Amino acid sequence: MKQYILPLFNLSLFVWPSLYILTGFLLFSNAQNLSQDADLGISFPHNLNSPSVEFKLKSSGEKKFRIILDKKSSGNTKVKIYDLIGNLVLEDMIKPEDGTEKSFDFSHINSHLFVVEVGNSKYNKTKSIYAQPPGNPKPIGEE
Repeated sequence: MKQYILPLFNLSLFVWPSLYILTGFLLFSNAQNLSQDADLGISFPHNLNSPSVEFKLKSSGEKKFRIILDKKSSGNTKVKIYDLIGNLVLEDMIKPEDGTEKSFDFSHINSHLFVVEVGNSKYNKTKSIYAQPPGNPKPIGEE
């Protein structure tokens, strides 16, 4: 009887850990296959490559400027204007009936430099403007 128990005990020391490792490997490989199948269900919108909003900024006087869109938008175009230190000064919309141009007057703001963010529901572009007409420098210290 002792002769059979010792080899059976040695065999169980090898078989059980091997089965445990093999089961873990099989479960891990199945988990990897499941995640790969889930990734195949991702879809992207058809208009993902639609063009972004393009615009120009033109100074039209002291603390005044215009936003000029390159083309007329079919929907509302958001406009956010910030001052030099990043405070939101104005949040507005350029509507299709406004055309491609909109003017702004910030003579009540103590800044000549503005950051303008223009965009729609998918894209935003940011540009800055020094709102003072060329050839009309203001003396330093005079506000």
